[in-house]
Amino acid sequence: MNIYFAGGIYVEAKGVRFVVDPYKPVKGRVDFVLVTHGHSDHVSRHVLRQFVVASEETFKALAARLGALPPRRIATAPGKVLEIGDVQVAVLEAGHIIGSVMYLVEVGGVQILFTGDFNTVGSIATDAADSIERPDILVMEATYGDSNYVFPNRAEIYHHLLETVEKYMGERGVAISAYPLGKAQEVAKLLGHRASAHPEVAKYNKALGVATGGGSDVVIVPSVKKAPSNYVKIEVSGWYIDKYIRQRAESEGVLGIPLSDHSDFIELVNFVERTSPRLVYVAYGFVERFSRHLKRRGVRAYPIPTSTLF
Repeated sequence: MNIYFAGGIYVEAKGVRFVVDPYKPVKGRVDFVLVTHGHSDHVSRHVLRQFVVASEETFKALAARLGALPPRRIATAPGKVLEIGDVQVAVLEAGHIIGSVMYLVEVGGVQILFTGDFNTVGSIATDAADSIERPDILVMEATYGDSNYVFPNRAEIYHHLLETVEKYMGERGVAISAYPLGKAQEVAKLLGHRASAHPEVAKYNKALGVATGGGSDVVIVPSVKKAPSNYVKIEVSGWYIDKYIRQRAESEGVLGIPLSDHSDFIELVNFVERTSPRLVYVAYGFVERFSRHLKRRGVRAYPIPTSTLF
């Protein structure tokens, strides 16, 4: 079996070749494409020419972003099991954004769990990521796979965000910068009718059935640059757990709040311990650092290679 990264995670085994989350043009012929969620660093418009498996919500997000969908596609959901030729694909909740999923693929008698981006802590927008025991191979992200990235309790972060909004909304108005697909829907659900949305956010809210309010005091924007100039600017990102990044943002007039839709360092480690795979490939984020940490804990873990035989 060959598993490697080349602008997506490729698997070649027993006459089958498929790719998970290709964000660059698909290399060569593949039997199918598995897409975990709709972010541009996991899927690009090149998949429109492929046979694609994704959740219904991810296809809606892709339609909003790309203006088209792959003609050959299967819409799925957590709890479903698909048979694609000789390959079995079980679909699990990923907890990252609305519609994000993980895939447990069995091919040639080997079980491989692909997490994509995932979050083991539930949010107002998603359930927590599912967990299984003892896949042969775990292919995972490590966006926050460094011990410096440990997030506060999510309820505390929500409370902090709401308090900050309440503090400023009556004075100058508040603009909340959030990634338009993902955290923008979480923030919209948290604020309810109080917040309106920039058109780039509103199109995803509409596609995913998330209500957008009509108020003018609070607006959700896709970036700080799109915020009205006279509004107090808040940005939500897990990177703001770093006090130096927060301080730099504050010096530029931006209040940073560490709201993330990824698992933090402790949650990543706990996930590996719960699943107890035979082999771990780390594919995104702090690839080298997190792999070394897992090795020190006795886990057979490696950065995913650009080409390897298993």
